[in-house]
Amino acid sequence: MAKTVSIIICLILWMLSGCGGESNPKSVGIISKPIATAPNLSTDHQTNKTDATIQFVDMTTQSGINFLHTSGTTSEKATPTANGSGIAVLDYDNDGQMDLYFAQSTQIPVDPLSRNTGKLFRNLGASQFKDVTQESGLGEITYFTHGAIAADIDNDGDTDLYLCNFGKNALYLNQGGRFTNISTSSGTDYDGWSSSAAFLDYDSDGLLDLYVSTYGDWKYPQDNRFCGDTKKNIRLYCDPKEIRPSPDILYKNLGAGKFIDVSAKAGINRPDGHGFGVITADFNQDNLTDIYVANDQDPNFLFINKGDGTFEDSTSASGAALDHRGHAQAGMGVDAEDLDGDGLPEIIVTNFANEPNTLYRNLGQGLFMDVSSAWGIIPASLPHVGWGTTLTDFDMDGWPDLFVANGHLDENRHLLGENVRQEQLPLLFRNNSGIKFINLESNAGPYFKSEHVGRGIAWGDLDNDGDTDLVISHKDNNPSLLRNDSSLADKHWIRLKLVGMKSNRDGIGARIEIQTETRKITRLRKGGCGLMSTHDPRLTIGLGPIDLIKEVKVTWPSGVVTQIQQVKTDQELTIIESK
Repeated sequence: MAKTVSIIICLILWMLSGCGGESNPKSVGIISKPIATAPNLSTDHQTNKTDATIQFVDMTTQSGINFLHTSGTTSEKATPTANGSGIAVLDYDNDGQMDLYFAQSTQIPVDPLSRNTGKLFRNLGASQFKDVTQESGLGEITYFTHGAIAADIDNDGDTDLYLCNFGKNALYLNQGGRFTNISTSSGTDYDGWSSSAAFLDYDSDGLLDLYVSTYGDWKYPQDNRFCGDTKKNIRLYCDPKEIRPSPDILYKNLGAGKFIDVSAKAGINRPDGHGFGVITADFNQDNLTDIYVANDQDPNFLFINKGDGTFEDSTSASGAALDHRGHAQAGMGVDAEDLDGDGLPEIIVTNFANEPNTLYRNLGQGLFMDVSSAWGIIPASLPHVGWGTTLTDFDMDGWPDLFVANGHLDENRHLLGENVRQEQLPLLFRNNSGIKFINLESNAGPYFKSEHVGRGIAWGDLDNDGDTDLVISHKDNNPSLLRNDSSLADKHWIRLKLVGMKSNRDGIGARIEIQTETRKITRLRKGGCGLMSTHDPRLTIGLGPIDLIKEVKVTWPSGVVTQIQQVKTDQELTIIESK
């Protein structure tokens, strides 16, 4: 039956493959005047840029970031301890520099008073960070945290923080750089096991709603069964199929810090997914924000926003639920971006070992096709367990590249005669002009020559020099802060900070089109993406050799369109939505 469904889907996709055209904007608003701010250029390394295509330098040791991840792994192999934690890139104090929050796990059962908390580091500039966890109010309670999801939930200009936990989730309201726990009063303190979340304005009321992906219904100690080789007494982490799935949750933002569960009413409460990464974006160009979820050994979900407060479950028909064989994979990380320049966002999903990472080409009208083989990502990804991922333009040539953090679940499979190491090499692919990916292997810097137990990742311009840096969380180890030292010679960029007025203040759900003399570049202001993490809310867009932009066009979630002509490159623009 699965093969029949796969063949039918492929035939539909083939017939519709030419239907991915541009849609017309819903409305045209007043052109808003950009507020240009000169970037805080870091001069300590600009002259040291190498001629290599993409290069990263590990700045962790000298950065002042002294965080150590604790998974809580013991000989019992409690399943939540396998999955690691994420990172949030956010400007919590509104000083124009991106700060870092590292989510933390702990032992199970959780001791809320153990003080084994996540940590917040303030960006001091010049690649230096300071631990401000205690004074920020985020160091009071210990959670077992997978996801750290940041956004402005009350449109006051301060970035708030939501933690996805094994146990009750937590929502912290940012009040001028000091966080207040409003988990219970907000109604978002889901008590179960959630891994990731994403903010979106699904009903276009200007308030950010919240989608939470749940991994399963698992209780300790009753559900912690022995998996592995009982005769040799070698215990492994259990297969996801051993865990009861549980429905994901959609919370509607009522304002004043209050949310209500609308999962059933909105039509997203499928009971058959072990949810990991989630991304919210407009996948079919109707200016409504849709939802895509990577599931572990279950079909990946695609919910298309109908614009009436409900979603159409397009999972089966989308072509993005299964691989090209019609098989469900062990999906974990997810991101979306226009890789081939046609204005439609592709989707990347990372998977388990012996399952390649999967790239779905967007054919338009909510339909996708598995093009992993054509884009050259199968051989390199097949041996690895993929986790956090991003489609980000690291060399600023206008084409999004691909990074994947890898690391196996178990550290003891060699005792069963398996040639499997927990530490694995990361993957970095350069986008070759929208045609295919080129594996850079270990040529991007020392970090890529060594093996790690990678989990969540986050990205952003941490030193405000015009390119995108990387931060990777490692299970039971220190993170890595990788400064992007790729050559910017003869390359230009533009950074956009969106401020919604009628739309949500973060501008999540907006579509950005950069028109130049030779090409159009399309980017999305997404919610979620990656895995268990949050990323720089500003959009840093590479332009290659282009030094003047004919037009910057922002289509806001409200339908308002902002257009700015003749824009100089190599600067940051704050674009405020017209009312």
